Amino acid sequence: MIERESGQALPEGLAEMSPGPELAAALSSVDRSRLCGFDLVVVLQARGRQLAFDQAELAADLMAVAECVAVESSGVSWVWNSDIDGLAAAEIAAALTWTKRTARSRLQEARLLIERLPQVWAALRAGSIDAPKTRVIVEGTNAVDDHIAHLVIGQILPEAPGLTTGQLAYRLRRLIAEADPEAAQRRHEEAVKERKVVRGTNPDGSAFLSGCNLPVDQAAAADERLDALARAAKRSGDSRPMDHIRADIYLGLIAGTWQGPSPVHRRGVIELTADLPTLMGLAERAGDLSGWGPVIADIARQIAAARAADPDTDTIWRYSITHPLTGALLYHGTTRPPTLHSDGTTPGETIGRGPTAAATEGRGGARTTKTKTHKKERSSTRPSEARPGSTGPPGSPPNGAGPGRTTTGPAGAKGADWDHHADSGHHEADEAARDQAEQDAGGPTSGSESARENAGGRDRAGRNGTGRAAVRRAAGRRARNGRDRRRFPTSRQRAFVIARDRTCRGPGCRVPASRSEIDHRIPHAHGGPTEVGNLDAECTHCHDLKDAGWKVHRNRYDDTVWTSILGHTYRVPAEPVTPPWAISVLERCLLDHMRGLE
Repeated sequence: MIERESGQALPEGLAEMSPGPELAAALSSVDRSRLCGFDLVVVLQARGRQLAFDQAELAADLMAVAECVAVESSGVSWVWNSDIDGLAAAEIAAALTWTKRTARSRLQEARLLIERLPQVWAALRAGSIDAPKTRVIVEGTNAVDDHIAHLVIGQILPEAPGLTTGQLAYRLRRLIAEADPEAAQRRHEEAVKERKVVRGTNPDGSAFLSGCNLPVDQAAAADERLDALARAAKRSGDSRPMDHIRADIYLGLIAGTWQGPSPVHRRGVIELTADLPTLMGLAERAGDLSGWGPVIADIARQIAAARAADPDTDTIWRYSITHPLTGALLYHGTTRPPTLHSDGTTPGETIGRGPTAAATEGRGGARTTKTKTHKKERSSTRPSEARPGSTGPPGSPPNGAGPGRTTTGPAGAKGADWDHHADSGHHEADEAARDQAEQDAGGPTSGSESARENAGGRDRAGRNGTGRAAVRRAAGRRARNGRDRRRFPTSRQRAFVIARDRTCRGPGCRVPASRSEIDHRIPHAHGGPTEVGNLDAECTHCHDLKDAGWKVHRNRYDDTVWTSILGHTYRVPAEPVTPPWAISVLERCLLDHMRGLE
């Protein structure tokens, strides 16, 4: 028996016990009122495994009843094979007091699970995944061919136990889109052909009005525009919850009655992430539309080309360079506006035969060293367009062959140097305001020192501000005062952390990093430096967990490890920005095992 501080005991091995009759008997002997908080969580996890086992057995029971009905009705002349499911559903509905629709639906799920996806049923029975995750997998693979479903499930099932349903659905969609890009595109096109607006009333008398099967890029832009209008209204003094404001603006825009403030500079922001070979048409890996999930490669190319070609859209291109082995972020930068000659051409471009034509015709290529590039497109107040250059090893000077320079951009892109030292002009006011806020709060940083720090951040340190000069300055500050005197991250550091983390680093959280707080791992008040290695993206909720007593640290693999107030630890693995293609399945399993021992 396992003794705890409370003096109570749990059955030996309960935390690792496989579901089944033995675990059921062990759980039946537990008295919750006599357990401490740590042990209650162990019981909770064990009961979740047992519940998954029982639900797998229930699915098997439903199938067994259906098979028995088929046998018993085989001698009835008027019963056809197509009638079997209906008869079985009637038997199940009567036995469990379900509706016929529920019985038929549950029977169909059981059939898909046991006959089409037996490995998923086995994982459910083993307690590795629960019923909601099982439903996500079954529904997510229902529209694809069997061989694609088995291929994708073989990839997703080992990591499914550590994913929430939202994370599982996201990865499943991405894997399916990449496993058969042509089929994914056909399914998308067929769905968009069925787009419509639906309306109706709810049981409480309220109503709903929504669009279905919309093009994802247009829906994302419209949603961002709606959010921008709501935030403008909030800044203007509207004290209502954001959901209420968004709903009223939504109705007002459609009805033509909205008269509130409109942020003219924000026409509708979409944030697309895709790797460079996909944008060039050399690969078919899925892109990612922030807040919406994976999009097929063709949609990613269409969004990128449309944004680059639209003269009314202020577009800024950001790029990331990642480690070829791990996929971890090394550099993150922003393109610079082009330098035009008097004839309207850019350096190295001839009229009528510039990079736009080459990229559009699909003859362009990208040269990189041992890195993979990752491109992000979002709107900004400063226009910028992508233009070819050349690549060199990471750390090369900005005006020479640097890590952020390639030979072509995506289809339709033209005219801007890629520079991981850029993105300084329109962020300086933001950095200055932050420094001024720190001074007003009694912070030690002077205006002149802040200016020197901000200027120094644009040297060889790159996007993360961790070059030799920046390290010397940071070391000097800590040596003089025992801690980094600059509390708030610069816009450059913030951009790096957002690109690296992409979502909140809390357990199971999928809030986009761009909408999260950039928080110190080691608090600044306790001497934690304001450097990207000590910064995490955390949403308001997960940040509040730290204030409520949760502890957070990073292990040697850069995983975020959370320790709850009840003493349990939850590991959030570091997500690679690009797929670590160089790691074999065996090496990945070994790495995951080593991470689990931390």
